[in-house]
Parts: sequence; C-alpha cells; structure tokens
Amino acid sequence: MTTETIYHAALATHITGITMMAGTTLMDYVIFKQIWKQYWVDKTKSLAISEALVKLQIVFGTGFLLLIVSGVTMMYLTHGVFGEQTWFRIKFVLILLIMINGLGLGRRLGVRLRKLLPEEISGIDVSNKTLRIRDNLNLFHITQLAIFLAIFILSVFKFN
Repeated sequence: MTTETIYHAALATHITGITMMAGTTLMDYVIFKQIWKQYWVDKTKSLAISEALVKLQIVFGTGFLLLIVSGVTMMYLTHGVFGEQTWFRIKFVLILLIMINGLGLGRRLGVRLRKLLPEEISGIDVSNKTLRIRDNLNLFHITQLAIFLAIFILSVFKFN
C-alpha cells in the first residue's frame, strides 16, 4: 500500500468518525424531542425511550475513536503539516469542546433525567426540575450541532 492510499483510507475513516458523532448527536436530539412528546401523554413510555438512548453513546464513542485514530494517522503521514494551519487548530479546539460539553453537560443532564422520570411515574412531583433539564438538553443539543456544523465548514474550506 502506498502512503497516498493509506492517507485516503485514514481520511475516509476520519470523515466517517465525525459523521457518526454528528449523526448520533442529531439522533439524540430527535429522540429527546420524542421523549418530551410522550412525557405529557405517558411518562412510562418516555422513560423507556430515554433508556434506549444509552446505546447511542456507544456509537458516539466509536465515532470518536475512529476520528482520533485516523487523525493521528493523517498527521503522521503528512508530518504534521495540518497542525500549523489555523483552520486545523480551531477544529481541534472545537472537537475538544464537543467532548467537554458532551461529558460535562450532556451526559450529566441525561443521567439526571433518567433518575427523575421514575420519580415522576411514581407520583413525586419533580416537573419543574424535569422541565429545566429539558430546556438545558435542548440548548446542549443545539450547541453541539452548531459546533459540528462549524467543524464541517472548517474541514471543507480550510480557512487560514
């Protein structure tokens, strides 16, 4: 295999990884919208839907792993030529921001929601907390998707 072939394979893997991450975030957002529709109709269904979301974290993590491995491979093959470019530095910071935001805020909000929904089902009124989490999750998803859009734009246009 030539270096060029390995580079293109790594690039395809890199694009696949970021697409998996962005797609998972979009699906997470769409499914959370469904949770809130069911929340007002049947809280038991909303709990079941929220439990299914845990599996999406595996897809997101796999995409992140592909992104990192392929990114390191491309940097090695190009001898770090992208590392000096402004667009790449911004992209790298945005990827870190996605991870920090996802682990620090998104995961924490999801865990709190999965703890509150059973309380709602059992008759304990925690609707104010639940609605606050809904609003924060909505803001979280929109922020994450905006960051992914910025990453895609930077990767395509490669501004300097």
